[in-house]
Amino acid sequence: MSFIQAENLSFAYREGEEPVIRNISLSIEEGTYTAIIGHNGSGKSTLAKLLCGILPPTGGRVTVGGIDTTDEERAFALRQLCGMVFQNPDNQIVASVVEEDVAFAPENLGRPPEEIRRTVDECLKAVGMTEYAKHSAAKLSGGQKQRVAIAGILAMNPKCIVFDEATAMLDPAGRRDIAAAMRHLNREKGITVITITHYMNEAVEAGRVIVLNRGEVYKDGTPKEIFSDVAGLQEIGLSVPQVTEFAYLLGQAGYPLPKGLLHTMETADAVEALLRGLRKGGTLQ
Repeated sequence: MSFIQAENLSFAYREGEEPVIRNISLSIEEGTYTAIIGHNGSGKSTLAKLLCGILPPTGGRVTVGGIDTTDEERAFALRQLCGMVFQNPDNQIVASVVEEDVAFAPENLGRPPEEIRRTVDECLKAVGMTEYAKHSAAKLSGGQKQRVAIAGILAMNPKCIVFDEATAMLDPAGRRDIAAAMRHLNREKGITVITITHYMNEAVEAGRVIVLNRGEVYKDGTPKEIFSDVAGLQEIGLSVPQVTEFAYLLGQAGYPLPKGLLHTMETADAVEALLRGLRKGGTLQ
């Protein structure tokens, strides 16, 4: 069942300007994990804000859980359905102490104290931040702050979370932590995850990858389908996972490997099989 539905979606920041998003139609099923990639200026962050109702479309429409994102009377219900985690967690954390920040949303919803306590504990546990509950948010690392921001969204009990380049400001360890949190939320909690990223190794973890180019959908498919077209992606200014590029370059040199290799171990197995074949054929000593 479609949870998010976009129909002929367009958006321009100012009247008379070229649209940033051009006539996009797509649907996202509940409980899925989708990555949206594209070069800088392709419109991916704008699309993310349109899909969760932060921006109103200037053409077409978006519904989230059956709610039209332009329906002002249901704006609060929409916020509870779909939350967004931004690039800089400092812009999202509102309290000085970790557990107080996570409690902010349920407190404002008027929930009873015992329910708030349970919600805070569950949300911090979900992102691996239980031991930091009473810590100062200002003293956390970037990755830890981002996990607190995710916990704050979880406290609203959303069905969908959109991550808008949520790992862009983090070091490699922080990126791994947030990527693991996204997988956990999707696979263990059943939350619909949409991630906007320029890290291709993060995109391969999704079940579906949407490629944007100049405000339009360029490609839409599984990671294997998308990253099989190395030349096409490079043509629009995108990279591919390192192992995928390695396999592609070997093929260009006359040593073909299967298309769409995404992970180190499967690539190593393919190379080993290639070497066995070359030795058997007498072309490699």
